[in-house]
Amino acid sequence: MFKSATKLAGLFLLLVLSFIYTDRVFDSAKKSDPVMKNIISYKKNNDTMGVEPIINNNEMVIGYAGHIVNEDASYDKMKDDKKFSENKIVFDKVLPKTTISKTYDYYIKQGNPSLKNVALIFKVSDSNGIDSILKEVAKTNVNASFFVDGAWLEKNVETAFSIVNLNCEIYNLGYDGKYQKNLISTTNNLIESIGLKDSKFCLNDNKNDEEKEICKSKKMYSIIPTLNDPSISELKNGLVKGAIISYDTRIFNSNTISLIVRTITSKGYNITSLSNVVNEGV
Repeated sequence: MFKSATKLAGLFLLLVLSFIYTDRVFDSAKKSDPVMKNIISYKKNNDTMGVEPIINNNEMVIGYAGHIVNEDASYDKMKDDKKFSENKIVFDKVLPKTTISKTYDYYIKQGNPSLKNVALIFKVSDSNGIDSILKEVAKTNVNASFFVDGAWLEKNVETAFSIVNLNCEIYNLGYDGKYQKNLISTTNNLIESIGLKDSKFCLNDNKNDEEKEICKSKKMYSIIPTLNDPSISELKNGLVKGAIISYDTRIFNSNTISLIVRTITSKGYNITSLSNVVNEGV
């Protein structure tokens, strides 16, 4: 009985050693393959490292992911052709250690600082001026983002559909400027049924930690604008990559939209949706 067990253990050890040896031989052969050598060379020149967010007290400028060549996955896609192809390179996205995919604890002050994208936000508390703003947004073909009051939204669903039809995003502004635990999901559900996207942002101009916790409980990020109701001069001087620019429609002159758009684009920035700006992907 003991001899049989010893013999079985010996056979198992030989089998394990055989697998290890075969794997090492295969790995050595793969590394000497010209295709793999080209992949390794490409990796050295094209890996981009991610950047951690900048955190100042409870404010955050989000970081962004690195893109790292996956040697083995790339090789598997090329080995049958026996030639290197840049089009078949496989990248792995490596998120920052402090990633917004795992935390809702900060006020996001600025989006991805690696790209010349900015978000243009309009806060909608009532219907004053909204029609003229939408006309100007349509003329300028801007992907703006609208934070809408829950009570206003319930009475103006058709206007909300008009916003979405302009390729703009809508998000939750709370009720009467406040996020309330018993109402936040009601507005989110309505927004998501209209826009067919998660309502994942709160707008918190005045850093209300209690409301931030309510938003966090719903897995929503708290946004604090980089620029709040800026004049054209303030806009020119305050533009940065990933800027979040907010205007209150109650005090906004819709005639200046084209000027705002020209000011931003003349400096080489792209106006895109808030979800694109608050995104760690490169």
